[in-house]
Amino acid sequence: MLTIASMFENTVEKYPDRLALVCGDTALTYAAWNSRVRRFAQSLFSLGVRQMDRVAILQKTSDATPTAYMACQLLGAIAVPMNFRLSANEAAYIIDDAGARALVYDDSMAAIVGKIELASPGLRTFICVTSNDGNAAPLPLHHHSFDALIDRVERLDAPLPQLEPADISALVYTSGTTGRPKGAIHTHGNDVAIATNCVMEYSLTSTDAALHIAPLYHVGGMQAYFVPHMIVGATNVILPRYEPLATLQAIAQHRITTLFAVPTQIQDMLFHPDFASIDVSSLRMITTGGAAITAATMQRVINEFCPGVFNGYGMTEASLTLLLHPRDALAYLGSCGKPTLISTCHVVTHDPGRVVPADEIVPVGEVGQLIVKGPQLAGGYWNNPVETDKKFKGGWLYTGDLFSIDEAGYFHFRGRADDMIVSGGENIYPREVEEVLYHCPGIQEAAVIGVPHPKWGQAVTAFVVRSDGELTEAHIVAFCKASDDLAPYKRPKQIFFVDRLPHNPSGKVLRQELAGPIYQSLIAGASQ
Repeated sequence: MLTIASMFENTVEKYPDRLALVCGDTALTYAAWNSRVRRFAQSLFSLGVRQMDRVAILQKTSDATPTAYMACQLLGAIAVPMNFRLSANEAAYIIDDAGARALVYDDSMAAIVGKIELASPGLRTFICVTSNDGNAAPLPLHHHSFDALIDRVERLDAPLPQLEPADISALVYTSGTTGRPKGAIHTHGNDVAIATNCVMEYSLTSTDAALHIAPLYHVGGMQAYFVPHMIVGATNVILPRYEPLATLQAIAQHRITTLFAVPTQIQDMLFHPDFASIDVSSLRMITTGGAAITAATMQRVINEFCPGVFNGYGMTEASLTLLLHPRDALAYLGSCGKPTLISTCHVVTHDPGRVVPADEIVPVGEVGQLIVKGPQLAGGYWNNPVETDKKFKGGWLYTGDLFSIDEAGYFHFRGRADDMIVSGGENIYPREVEEVLYHCPGIQEAAVIGVPHPKWGQAVTAFVVRSDGELTEAHIVAFCKASDDLAPYKRPKQIFFVDRLPHNPSGKVLRQELAGPIYQSLIAGASQ
């Protein structure tokens, strides 16, 4: 039976001498990478990690990230990849909810990890990926060095289990409508389905070279991009941090053939002053999604950057579900395409007050909720039966996203039923920002929405009713910056003071009115 572990072993056996990983000065063949993966798996076992134990990975992207991830797969441990931009309290909540036994982090996260350690007494093992610049601080006595653990392994005798597709591969956390993170349960079978789906849709082969600028804690970065390239024996080039010029230079240097980038990144590179002087002709495919792009820009991307542009839609619970192929990139611009090879998708009546059956499909052109079925669906949410029952019904995932289907069968995204904000490719929920704002002295009431932004897709925007007339925007900005409960990318980019917020009779803030002409006039006036 296929698992992520068995597919990794198959690739190593078939392509031992192919270049597997490139990151900075590190270049590893599949055979050499396999050695590091197995040695780290042995180290985890020696530290007491066993099958089904959760291993949290909180680090900025490097070659250590997939090494730690794949070691978990071989050992039968459950990887818990985490957003390295989370605050200490946010990260501690996920670690505690997952019941993580071990944490792999890099030395740039030391201050946050110190706070996590105090907040998470159940976390027993700390493994630090240290930088190679010679400036790394000494580790606390009970912390271990990632590289030292690997180097000290003398023999590989950890009993690697015979895994089944139903065994859990990873817990990938996403926020719910209330802002509480939820751990989507990914089994080996789910992730094999995701990976093979992407291999088929993108026609990936061992001759491909992928450039990774997307964070590997996302399903889009790991399960739907890194793993598919790994299982076909392709080369994976990792950039620790996205920067437009560095990305363009990496494409030229490594003769990159495939790239996953959000529209903002694509435009940053396309309009960079050095773009025309850099050879990007090796690119055969760019896959993107998550935000709109103008027809004129798409035409330039096709003509000057890469002829093969895919636009996809996915989510943590199901990964790539809808895909617009290059042949339709301009004719159906703005569409998310059609269901992928393994996906069945319906648009059904959106009625939060009842359970809508999967066959209650809305007519062509009408807006409803997207529901998805297929072998890639997560097995619910870790430790959260209530949310599992809400979202997973009868083998279908009720996404909470609103879509319509046109007469040609193409799916069009119309909005998020749960008011989620997508800013710079990150999912942000208004309630989690509001809860921080409500702790700020001088704020009587606050509401947060996403406002269209040319660079970020949406900008986190707060409307505030003051209880203290002396309260300033600068004070609120400083308060949010000092909070351990709010990651930097979630902080409001715009703050507007208003006399009142719109409410319905039950007292709930009417967010749709905040996005209406009265309140939007404040934003328009501020931008002039």
